[in-house]
Amino acid sequence: MQIPFQKTISHVAHVSGRGYWTGKNVSLTFLPAEPDTGIVFCRKDLAGCPRIPALASHRTDAQLRTKLVAGQASVEMVEHVLAALYGMGIDNCLVQCDAPEMPGMDGSAYQIALAIHQAGRITSDRPIKLKQIEKALRIGDQQVYVEASPSQQPGLTLVYHLDYGPGSPIPSSSSSCLLSPEEFLGSIAPARTFLTQSDAMKLQASGVAQHVTHRDLVIFGDSGPIDNQLRFPDECSRHKLLDLIGDLALCGHRIQGMVFACRSGHNLNGQMAEQIRTLKMHTRESLIKAA
Repeated sequence: MQIPFQKTISHVAHVSGRGYWTGKNVSLTFLPAEPDTGIVFCRKDLAGCPRIPALASHRTDAQLRTKLVAGQASVEMVEHVLAALYGMGIDNCLVQCDAPEMPGMDGSAYQIALAIHQAGRITSDRPIKLKQIEKALRIGDQQVYVEASPSQQPGLTLVYHLDYGPGSPIPSSSSSCLLSPEEFLGSIAPARTFLTQSDAMKLQASGVAQHVTHRDLVIFGDSGPIDNQLRFPDECSRHKLLDLIGDLALCGHRIQGMVFACRSGHNLNGQMAEQIRTLKMHTRESLIKAA
């Protein structure tokens, strides 16, 4: 059995944009990191440049986004950044930021994933940290849940079923992938954030996302996307896969198995990451013996 080794980026990468919630400009700098570092955010704008590890133990509940807290420092809307790093096969990276909220970009993770891709990858001599799903795990109820199960297919297989019910303008769909950098960059990273027009109006009425327009993400009216077109027929469930990948990355390990999510959001996804993180870690030696 071939055991992969940990990877980091070869060169420094940069992206910048505005946060959806605050509208503040933010710049991200992705730096190579040593083996076993994991993914760590660094708030350059705060005294002492505090670091926040991207781990489920630092996750806190937040509306429609994933937020991490360490001491007095926090970062939020991190799911697309984490998905891009995990999806592009990066295990170790320092992400410097000069604001608490990550950039919304075009509602997708494509520009971030592309920057990581263009930075290249370096393989270390340290084997990956792997969590192998050996028995079924399930969180949620009969209608909304996340389930992880063993898989004979190497790597991480993901399935997401989206269904807001017959009265929603957002169409039901299901998407799946066997995660790889190529699959992520081409089929998952371009899928954008979406909202109904009524939900978007409520958010703006509450004082957030004042600068966001119909071109900054996908807004669904009664007749479909407003002033926009879908990139994929199942773009919404693909974006939910994107969010799922970013949230599962908080387990801090590569995952061997299958994860099926039905109508789940960040909170439930994060709870599954916490459960996976508690599983026994497989070493290179144990995996070779099992093979």
